[in-house]
Amino acid sequence: MTEQVHPEGDGVSRRNLIVGGLGAVAGVSALVSSLPGGSIAVAQPFHPASLRPEALGAALPALTYIGIDAVDFFPPQTNNVHARYNDDTSGTGVLTPGDSLQASLPIPSGSVIHQFNIAYQGTPIINVFKRSMTAPSPPAQFVSTSLAPGGLAKTQTINLDGSTALLLPITIEATSTYSLRFYCGAGDSIYGVTIGYVPPTQSFIPFVGTPRVLDTRTTGGKLAPGEERTIALGFPGARSAVINLTVADTEGNGGFVAVFPANIAWPNNSSINWSGPNEFVANGVISALDPGGQIKIRGGSQKTNVVIDRIGWLI
Repeated sequence: MTEQVHPEGDGVSRRNLIVGGLGAVAGVSALVSSLPGGSIAVAQPFHPASLRPEALGAALPALTYIGIDAVDFFPPQTNNVHARYNDDTSGTGVLTPGDSLQASLPIPSGSVIHQFNIAYQGTPIINVFKRSMTAPSPPAQFVSTSLAPGGLAKTQTINLDGSTALLLPITIEATSTYSLRFYCGAGDSIYGVTIGYVPPTQSFIPFVGTPRVLDTRTTGGKLAPGEERTIALGFPGARSAVINLTVADTEGNGGFVAVFPANIAWPNNSSINWSGPNEFVANGVISALDPGGQIKIRGGSQKTNVVIDRIGWLI
């Protein structure tokens, strides 16, 4: 076990405890308990077999990723009681729970954050804070989600997919700074985080291959009133899809088909309309996608066949 003292700008030292293995845990406890008001909640030892990489999910090809290691997280206070411990075996946690560990988000302005992948232990609470640089005010808070509980090391992916108010994508503004924080109770620790985001420059990627992804004349039959079907367009992580949407063999004296992301409820939109029976109508549509690159289609008041051809993606 080694003890490292990191000088702070205010002249107060933060004590950082580095332990090298299970035999050092008792030494950490003994050292901290010797400090005035010192106490420690040491996380359970790290077991590599329990930290399954596949639990993070596949990296989405339309996102850029940046990693923040556990050693970059510090508590907001600069006194010894609220210092952190950092251990290659059990991660980074707070000496006196509960308190937060925080790190700045080094992501360019104009980017949009869509995903967090967290390796951790215990049940930390993840938060993202935005601080205005133009006016003094309390920071705005995003995400604010308790991670899945459990004893040993584990991973969790959080997609900011717009499915709830807490999980809206986060746009990095030029007039604000952002920090990632984990509130840690007893036994909680962080191993690291990767963050998936879309850089500020949006690109169009044309589809290459067979464009047709749906034709209800040959598969599935006509779309019924109020019926919803999920369509995978094949580019997980893309921001939006550009498609050609066609209705064929329409019925009744008018109707519509709506296209929208597969992970939200129908937002009362329509993407194509017709006014009589046996019509063939085509329309270019740009639709947001869910993280898996999927959309939903929903029928209006009358039946129709639906054909979808892929043109490309916006990322």
